[in-house]
Amino acid sequence: MLIDASRRPLAVGRVHFNTIREAHIRYMAVEVSHQRHGLGSRLLAALEARARSLGAARIVLDARETAMGFYRRHGYGLDGTGHMLFDSIAHVKMSKLVGGNAAQGR
Repeated sequence: MLIDASRRPLAVGRVHFNTIREAHIRYMAVEVSHQRHGLGSRLLAALEARARSLGAARIVLDARETAMGFYRRHGYGLDGTGHMLFDSIAHVKMSKLVGGNAAQGR
């Protein structure tokens, strides 16, 4: 989580493991008024570093269709269609290989 000087959350996200080698980034969001200032990139880099430090070879996520460009710029590839949240927010499945033995993660 990234917070401002008054300890107000500006960006949040979490990483957990689906398997010993596959991490899953979830619930990532940046306060609308603070988007496009690099907070999402900083948070994503921290989540990826944590996943790598715990042995991840692959990171997966479910991105809103409107955020696909952001994740593509950070090296994620499209894996397919995802779920529809609240019958109106389309998601896609994306992934990225990371770490020294990344090829084992797919």
